[in-house]
Amino acid sequence: MEKNTTNPIQTTLVICVGCIIIYLLSGWQAVIYIGLSVGLAGIFSPYLSRKIDFVWMKLAWVLSLIIPNIILSLIFYVLLFPVAALAKIFGKNKNPLQLKNNTHTTYIERNKEFDAASFEQPW
Repeated sequence: MEKNTTNPIQTTLVICVGCIIIYLLSGWQAVIYIGLSVGLAGIFSPYLSRKIDFVWMKLAWVLSLIIPNIILSLIFYVLLFPVAALAKIFGKNKNPLQLKNNTHTTYIERNKEFDAASFEQPW
């Protein structure tokens, strides 16, 4: 049997405080009644508080499967893709990987003299 690591009373308290904050921000009356009923159920019935905690944790688990994918997709398409596209359009080196092999080798010969300063910052 798996040990329950959450505290059902704290969960119901968090739900009540969240409902109060939502009411203060939006003025939606129904959320006060939801918060009040969850709070009273959590205080007077340990069975109901465990059930509320179970449902809340299952909702959190489902959201943990969905939300990271949405956030990572937004980061990719809003930040990374435009930066990569702009770098590709305005970059001076159009083919840094030399994917098209027009010669018999991909080795690039560099005739450069190395000194001590060349090895100080290799990147």
